[in-house]
Amino acid sequence: MDILAEWLPRIGAGITILLGLIGFFKPRAITASQQIELGSAMAVSEARVVFGGLHLGSGIMALALQEPLIYMTLGVAWAFGLLARFYSMVADKTSLKQSAPGIVVDAVMAFLFLSGMIF
Repeated sequence: MDILAEWLPRIGAGITILLGLIGFFKPRAITASQQIELGSAMAVSEARVVFGGLHLGSGIMALALQEPLIYMTLGVAWAFGLLARFYSMVADKTSLKQSAPGIVVDAVMAFLFLSGMIF
């Protein structure tokens, strides 16, 4: 079990880096799948920051430092993203079908980062 507690957060960091690279260099690949329209150059710039820079920076530092508190912080962040999806289903009336891919991604990422506390 120690090997899982060691490697699952690293896998989460690697996936976060991959998502960050996609968001940084191809932000429309992420926004299109979420039905987010980027109508101006500034909108694309903001998408690069949110979907690229933040994920890339946090994933790189998580891998570089390999600190349990950093993994926990990222796990809680992904878990709050998951909570926001459920809240959005009520407040914004998004369907489970629309929300399911994001729910799965957020739940898996939260699990990967928080697995050190579980195992």
